[in-house]
Amino acid sequence: MKELRRHKRVPLVAGLTIQPGDKNPLRFAGTVANICRGGAAVFSQYHFPPGMLAGLELTVPVPGEGLRCVTLFGVTRWVKVQPDGNLLGIEFLADPRAGDYEWFDRNFDLYVAVFGDRKPCRPAALPPKGRRLTPAAEDN
Repeated sequence: MKELRRHKRVPLVAGLTIQPGDKNPLRFAGTVANICRGGAAVFSQYHFPPGMLAGLELTVPVPGEGLRCVTLFGVTRWVKVQPDGNLLGIEFLADPRAGDYEWFDRNFDLYVAVFGDRKPCRPAALPPKGRRLTPAAEDN
């Protein structure tokens, strides 16, 4: 079957915080399932409707450097409600003034070269049904 996507997806299991909107001070815990140059699939207990702006802070492994905290901004494009939470499709804003997107774009090919041949994997399990994640803003 021919791949119709514009960008190659690679598996990435990484924790993140996600901020709804551009003025909301709350941040919620989530998990990245896969990532590509254009966006990411994210699991969250919280619902982010399509069209909502989202700020993402995630820690990614960087070959030769270790871990790096990356801030990216995007728009929720789709949501799949699942029994254990929501799978969100976030399209990144490719604006060099928006967080670390310029660094992310420059370094993504290296990431794909190192991690791109691994089979996609499901992120770490979300908390049991009925147990809510605490907003990261309240963790401080």
